[in-house]
Amino acid sequence: MPADLVPLTAGPLLEPLCRAGVLTAADVHLARLLCRTCGERDERVVLALALTCRELRRGSVHLDPRTIAADVLRDLVDPAFLESADPAVRSAVDAVEAMTWPDPDDWLATLAASPAVADLTSPVNTLPARLDDDLLHLERYWQAEDVVARRLAELAADLPRTDPVEAVALVRDALAGSHTILDEAQLDAARAAASHRVSVLAGGPGTGKTTTVCAILAVLRAADPHLGRIALAAPSGKAAARLRDAVAEVSQRMPADLVPPTAEAMTVHSLLGWHGPGRGFTFDRLDPLPYGVIVVDEASMLSLPLTASLLDAVGPATRVLLVGDPGQLVSVDAGSVLADIVASADLLGRTDRGEPRLPVTTLTRNHRSGGGIADLAEAVRRGLPVDALAVLSENPETITFIDADPAMTPLDTIPEVLATVRRTATTVRDHAAAGRDDEALAGVDAHRLLCAHRLGPYGVAEWSGQMIAALSDVMPGLGRGRWVLGEPTMATHNMRQLQVSNGDCGVVVETTPVPTVALPGPGGTSWRLPCSLVQTLQPLQAMTVHKAQGSQFDDVTVVLPPPDSALLTRELLYTALTRARRHLTVVGTRESVTRAVLQPTRRHSGLARRWRRQIDS
Repeated sequence: MPADLVPLTAGPLLEPLCRAGVLTAADVHLARLLCRTCGERDERVVLALALTCRELRRGSVHLDPRTIAADVLRDLVDPAFLESADPAVRSAVDAVEAMTWPDPDDWLATLAASPAVADLTSPVNTLPARLDDDLLHLERYWQAEDVVARRLAELAADLPRTDPVEAVALVRDALAGSHTILDEAQLDAARAAASHRVSVLAGGPGTGKTTTVCAILAVLRAADPHLGRIALAAPSGKAAARLRDAVAEVSQRMPADLVPPTAEAMTVHSLLGWHGPGRGFTFDRLDPLPYGVIVVDEASMLSLPLTASLLDAVGPATRVLLVGDPGQLVSVDAGSVLADIVASADLLGRTDRGEPRLPVTTLTRNHRSGGGIADLAEAVRRGLPVDALAVLSENPETITFIDADPAMTPLDTIPEVLATVRRTATTVRDHAAAGRDDEALAGVDAHRLLCAHRLGPYGVAEWSGQMIAALSDVMPGLGRGRWVLGEPTMATHNMRQLQVSNGDCGVVVETTPVPTVALPGPGGTSWRLPCSLVQTLQPLQAMTVHKAQGSQFDDVTVVLPPPDSALLTRELLYTALTRARRHLTVVGTRESVTRAVLQPTRRHSGLARRWRRQIDS
């Protein structure tokens, strides 16, 4: 952090961390405010609260005072990082290395005695922070984690009085008659969902999750004629719409008497009746959701607070099915709920029949992107860098690996990618000019270039500029502030009144008399809106891996950042490569691939710890 941006209130203890970029001004100001409201003046408490805010920014739920110093130094003292850093940054890092950190035992004792910190016996919402098993939480996140752990345990212990055997056999045979064969894992998922209030369906792209969801809903309908309404939800509007369309498509292949009732699809916020920032939800523990079944897709993107609000609003007879891929990127907010559940569900024990109380079914058979892409995804997921590099080099039909630093390898020197970019743009432009909106939208999703960063030589802004330059003769005027025929677009906010979801990708299909965009509609159809009406519409060339999460494209180009990038993780690489259906191009060094595979996301959370405490008590 530049010297002129270091908060004046940082003080000697926090200033080195601010200069090195460990703490932001917001971290310091919030910590000072929380201490001031409680009459706390000890700088060690301010430091702990500021670092807890930092942990939340990085996705962790709590701060461990015993390990935070080592964690901070490990993140800073990276040879690749220091080699590229300017002298001021290296000096700031040296100052952090020279810091005298509070003794962990004394620090914990100070926190335990602080008027700003509650303990496990304290009432909720009385103090801003809470110490639990020597881990410091902000109160809101401690409560959210407590709600998630407690409600999942309650739902897992409340077993429905239904026997799924006959219903599963009925659905299995009926689907087989329509040439849809369920494998044993899919049948296990159906049995689990029918015999439990809460269950998890995990699996990567193409493993048949949507087909399994339809089978589960059909089994529930067959087993319970009074099932009630069905809600399909996802963290984003685009994911919810995609789930709705996928379920409708699969349902068309099912016998009429087994087709699930029409389900409502919406974001989790809409499902709960969100009133806006800080204003809560319509549905909660006292006014539960009026559904018989709630299916939440892309559950890996669920944040901890949102999951707590959802589970707290589940009614006394509602079943919950969480669907997602625990290997993907987790929520941008704190928590890694789906991954935590998958890793620790066994702690909730087993039923009298020997079944897990919280069943997790993982689908592994890939029905879509087989071959090299599937093999690479598995090697990355399992953390095997040697195998991943071998797959990258040995599958030229489906994978192109360009072993080069993207910052030193501009787009116009990568003929494979350049040809794809130009071919895709030409196809989209021609379809748009001919009024073939559906074909133009399909062409937009034929290829996508993904980056980990938004800015810098490895980021979306840089590579979008290079793509625009490469298309100067295909789409004259592109990138000059006016919409161009055939230009890809993306909506960046939900606009429910226009049925536009955050992440919807469209294409400009008219420029006169007013620029008009075609956007995807229900059931794979398209519809048109004036570009000016969709106020959050932005040009789309490249996009971040986070934005692409939940989508798939025929051909994907992935630009990997350098090995020292904090964003380069196993989950990011796995998410990026599994966006590709048919062909994948990876632009990056072997060192970046190896670093990504060996570096899983580090998020500190406590679902397993809380469930172990329940067992011990």
